[in-house]
Amino acid sequence: MRAGGGRLALRHVLLVALLLSGGAAVAQTQKDAPPLAFQADSISYDQTGEIVTAEGHVEAAYGGRILLARRVTYNQKTGVVTATGEVALSDADGNTVFAENAQLTDDLRDGVIRGIALHMANNARMAANSASRAGGNTTELDHAIYTSCKICADEDYPTWQIRAEKVRHDQAAKRITYRNAYFDVFGVPVFYTPYFSHADPSVKQKSGFLAPSLGSSTDLGTKIETPYLWVINPSQDFTFSPLLTSREGPVVKGEHRARTRRGRVMTTASLTRADDRDEFNSKTGDKTTRGHINARGVFALSPADMWGFNIERATDDTYLKRYDLSSADTLTSRLFTEHIAGRDFGSADFLLFQGLNRDDNPGLTPMILPLLSYSAMTDPSAAGGRFNISGNALVLRRNAGQDTHRVSATGGWQRNYVSALGEVYTLFTDIRGDLYYVDDIAPATPGALTTSAVTGRALPLAGAEWRLPLSKYSEGVSQVVEPIAQLIYSPYGGNPGDIPNEDSGSFEFDGSNLFSPTRFPGYDRFEGGPRANLGAKWGMYGADGGYANILFGQVWRLKEDATFARDTGLDTKRSDYVGSIAVSPAEWFDILHRFRMDRDSFGYRRSEVEMLAGPEALKFNLSYVRLARELTDASLTSREEISGGLNVQFKENWSARALTRRDLSAHSTIETRGGVFYGDECIEYGLVYNRRYTRDRDIEPSTSVGFKINLRTLG
Repeated sequence: MRAGGGRLALRHVLLVALLLSGGAAVAQTQKDAPPLAFQADSISYDQTGEIVTAEGHVEAAYGGRILLARRVTYNQKTGVVTATGEVALSDADGNTVFAENAQLTDDLRDGVIRGIALHMANNARMAANSASRAGGNTTELDHAIYTSCKICADEDYPTWQIRAEKVRHDQAAKRITYRNAYFDVFGVPVFYTPYFSHADPSVKQKSGFLAPSLGSSTDLGTKIETPYLWVINPSQDFTFSPLLTSREGPVVKGEHRARTRRGRVMTTASLTRADDRDEFNSKTGDKTTRGHINARGVFALSPADMWGFNIERATDDTYLKRYDLSSADTLTSRLFTEHIAGRDFGSADFLLFQGLNRDDNPGLTPMILPLLSYSAMTDPSAAGGRFNISGNALVLRRNAGQDTHRVSATGGWQRNYVSALGEVYTLFTDIRGDLYYVDDIAPATPGALTTSAVTGRALPLAGAEWRLPLSKYSEGVSQVVEPIAQLIYSPYGGNPGDIPNEDSGSFEFDGSNLFSPTRFPGYDRFEGGPRANLGAKWGMYGADGGYANILFGQVWRLKEDATFARDTGLDTKRSDYVGSIAVSPAEWFDILHRFRMDRDSFGYRRSEVEMLAGPEALKFNLSYVRLARELTDASLTSREEISGGLNVQFKENWSARALTRRDLSAHSTIETRGGVFYGDECIEYGLVYNRRYTRDRDIEPSTSVGFKINLRTLG
């Protein structure tokens, strides 16, 4: 019996067999399993042999498995399905097998396949002479290859592949195991192993080795690092990354990551037993233990509340830089909690610092135990004004040196008004009260006992601001001009000598704080006296996204303010000029210039330039900074530095990056680094060069070269 003429779908072929054979096929079915379903151009049934034959665009389905072929025969007596001609078998996990022919069980789970090609998740591929499938989830392949690389028409081999005599793919364990395996690069064998195993490409996280990195440096010698990832559970893992160096021995490194219902935590740490060195980098003959820890966590207490911690510590001040673990100058450990609800904000911080510079004195390094802050603002009243309150409390202690305790409270009011001419007026006023207790004050006479003092102050401030934004639109370009004037009154003084300066030692006058009522970043110094902040903004914006804007201004005073150091630009009645210029005519070009100019000569006393130019294929960046000693702390000095970088994209897969930094005031290069990188669908590798010119005790100027490779789908 034969049916044809187009596509004939017989969804339940066992029902057809029942009609043709009087129920002989019923015993072949599984009691609860869905029957094997066919769809084909034509289907015939042999009643004597109980064989169903489907031909032409055959599709057979069972559960989540689908078989495609040009011809399929199904022997109901033996339960064997035979497929020939462009065979394709896919499962519910997204794996697809292509073969010349196959013999399978009637549930399409097990069988023997010849001339096999397997497409897996993440574009991974396997091919073999033959394969057998058992248990519905284990495939044994003979003389197989594995790769995640595409083979182009003009190539004989993929970039890399694994050849093996026997390969076992366990889909339940999601593991691929090789016996007698060769690793080939561009068709050339480079490595042999009798046994090799890795997670299959569908696995996003699995225990196993990660991509290794190789390198060499003049201070550490040859370096090799091979990380191993241990997946503890779906929300927790640990990476063990031993670093082996030929000159300094091994460094044990590890990283632990965990997620909970309310937050996450990550901890990295390292430890080594190295040769002890003196101030001149000479070995003393002893051994010393060196290491570090960096732990961070954040957790939600409620939708508005959270708490967290940062722990950053090292055994000594040069360890992190010597082993290329970090370039930080200060390590900060923090325990904190925060509350954010609308315009209300509150926080509590406990802070410990570890200075890593040569001149840092641990005894004088402050400890914040704690710092409390709170601020809140009301909604606008019927008259349009709004009130704000804030509070701050600080306990700052030192092991050897002055301790400071401070409590501050501020209350303020602000009102905005827009006139009929478009003028924007803002009135504001506030009053702040500070109470200080200072202990262990250094005596004026050597040998005398340290003293303590209690002092306080009240700091009122009132001001008004006027703005007049003017706009013009013409031929797709919008222009906005906005003159701005602020008049501020506060009493002179406010900075008695017995109040220490703990949080306002580093001060910069620039365009970002030109229109700030007080320019000091902290509480310990207050800007007093009547003054006017004057300036203007101009901006031009194109329909295609290009723009340019300028800010320029100056501060005027009735009297000089000795609170500001001489080089800050604010120490006279008329301040230096400050401003910024930003230009971006197109996506491929951006330049930003921030500056401070001498009030009399118009010469630069501060200049910063940042430029980014070029398309994605060739992008250049330049940064220049020149800072005068615009700081209230006389121990902090000026600097002038320039850095430049270049990113180049070669074709589609190759790229190169280079960067150099130079200290112009010292006429010396700080650092030069660069690298060449390749990445495609199956492989990533890079060669990196770094030259460090700085010197600090056991950290000598050094040159390092590193290489890292990552084979996609192999971890």
